[in-house]
Amino acid sequence: MSEKWEVVTKRKDKTSKLPQLKATLAGKTNNKEAKKNPLNGVKIEEVLPKSQVQNLYSNKENKKPQDKNKPLDKSEKKAQTQKKDKPQEPPKPKPPKTIQSALNSIDVEEFKTIFEKSKNRYPDAPVVWLKELVQFLNQKVPIEVQDHSFSSKPEGYPLTLLPAGLKNVIEKSVKEAEKSNVQLFFDICLTSMATDMGKGLPALGYKFYLQYIALNEPKLVSASIAKHVTLRNSYQNRPNIGLSILWAVGHVGVKDLHCGLATFQELYLPLMDMKNYSRFVTKYLVDLLSREYNDSVARDEFVLILDSVYSNKKNMPTDLKDELMRKSEKLKRLVFRNNKEKYHSYVEALLKKLTTNSNKPYQDILCDVLVEVFVRDPTTLSNWSKVYTKNVAANALLLRYISDHWKDVAKRLDRGALTNLLTSFKDANEELSVKKRKEEGLTDCIASIKKIEEKMAVKKSSGLSPKTVSFLIILAVAGLVYLDVKQHGSWKETLTNRKLKEYGVCDYAQAGMAKVRQGWGWVDARIDENFPGYRKTVADFSAPYVQLFSDLGKISLNLCYNVKEAVAEKYPVVLQTVESYAPGLIEQSQKAVTNVYSTSILYYNRGVDYLRKEIFVGQLSPENVQKVVIEAFNSTQQKATEYYHWIYEKVQTSIK
Repeated sequence: MSEKWEVVTKRKDKTSKLPQLKATLAGKTNNKEAKKNPLNGVKIEEVLPKSQVQNLYSNKENKKPQDKNKPLDKSEKKAQTQKKDKPQEPPKPKPPKTIQSALNSIDVEEFKTIFEKSKNRYPDAPVVWLKELVQFLNQKVPIEVQDHSFSSKPEGYPLTLLPAGLKNVIEKSVKEAEKSNVQLFFDICLTSMATDMGKGLPALGYKFYLQYIALNEPKLVSASIAKHVTLRNSYQNRPNIGLSILWAVGHVGVKDLHCGLATFQELYLPLMDMKNYSRFVTKYLVDLLSREYNDSVARDEFVLILDSVYSNKKNMPTDLKDELMRKSEKLKRLVFRNNKEKYHSYVEALLKKLTTNSNKPYQDILCDVLVEVFVRDPTTLSNWSKVYTKNVAANALLLRYISDHWKDVAKRLDRGALTNLLTSFKDANEELSVKKRKEEGLTDCIASIKKIEEKMAVKKSSGLSPKTVSFLIILAVAGLVYLDVKQHGSWKETLTNRKLKEYGVCDYAQAGMAKVRQGWGWVDARIDENFPGYRKTVADFSAPYVQLFSDLGKISLNLCYNVKEAVAEKYPVVLQTVESYAPGLIEQSQKAVTNVYSTSILYYNRGVDYLRKEIFVGQLSPENVQKVVIEAFNSTQQKATEYYHWIYEKVQTSIK
């Protein structure tokens, strides 16, 4: 046995699955250094007592210091940050809920500063200024809008909400940019609005500028209509973006009718039958026809509007369609507002449109416009004659319209020119009748021409209507009676009174009045019998009104007296003034009035003799008039009695 100490270790077992311990100090150590270190392989358990080893490990585990580099848990970190930041956080401003409140919270001076800085930084790039201003508005007005076309808002919304300061900056920025830059910016702005809306970003800043530019530069916006159509096609399956595009470009029609109609035709009309767009598109056309413009409508624009109004679109709202038809009556006035226009091109174009739509109001409007064309320019009748054989079916509709509305057309059209035109039509009809292939509508043309000629052959009656003639006769008789009373001083001495007594008219009038009083007394008695005390009720009810009218009469009478006194007071002064400025004028005027009065009396007497000998004879003789008056009075009395009994029976039935 050796006297030296040896370290006893376990024998390495190659079959053991336990991991072998390796002595490491700072990474991998060299085997030579391990052999040199005498403490290598010595365990703590072999050196220290068991109790100290336990205390050593317990202190290490229970009082483990926190590692400064170790990250904290999320909950601990959140708690610590809340403790540190909570007392230091300022109260957050509440986000605006409406566009108006958001606009009012914008600092106008800040908006102006952004504009001035951008302009100074990029003096040759106006589009950059406008972009920065738009982005500022987008950030400051982050309102989510449900109605992207603002259909429930008044016209001009939301631009009308802008405070004056903001609006002035927008106006100034657009004005200082050249028109070419404004046109380019509008296209960029429209595309950016669609892109940002697709991403869910705020886009009201775009809409403010788009609306302002479209309202004030409609021709610039309409010039790029092809680009807008392409953009609309890209987003028409997303109604919120599609409606926003239509809304923005559609403002060109607020002040310019032609730009509005061009935009409607290219941008709006293709979407008229789509469910999501039909109401908005139809409302746009209604608004165009509702506004007052100084421009006239060209032929193609007139046809476009008429075709749109009477189109058979399935999804067109019924209420707006009815309103459109009412507004279409305004079209005729818009067509003929320009008196200098040549109407020769209207005839054939409108004749061809007559047969494209079987809707009768549509055809009537076209026929009315064609008749007005013939009235304003009679030379257009020759154009109709030239194209007659090419449009037989349309001619039948137009001739039938003229026949059905002859009373109105006859007053407006030149009869001589119309007669010559119908003669040429008859010759053309004979040639068409000989052909083997019969033209559609030829029979109707022949029948309508015949009816028109029959109506033209009727002897033209007096140019004055019966109502006008009756009014003139009554006016003349009243004037003659007044002059008669003026000449003789009183009604009893007048020639009219003597003649009326001579023919018994006064007696019959008095008898008629007596009958009326008698009938009223009978009706009054029956009413009092069934409704006793009604007179008192009527008197009590009407007393305040009677008093009111009495007071008004007194006031009017006093006013007349005051005027009379003022005239009597000022009359001599006026005469002196007139005499001083125009000597002899008053005397000459009196002589002229006397001569006129004498002449009037002469013609009055002649008129009375003429009426007695030529007018009041036959059926208008006093005897026949007396007979008719008596029969009319008796018939009226009989009908009144029957009516009273009928009312009495109804009242009795309702009471029971």
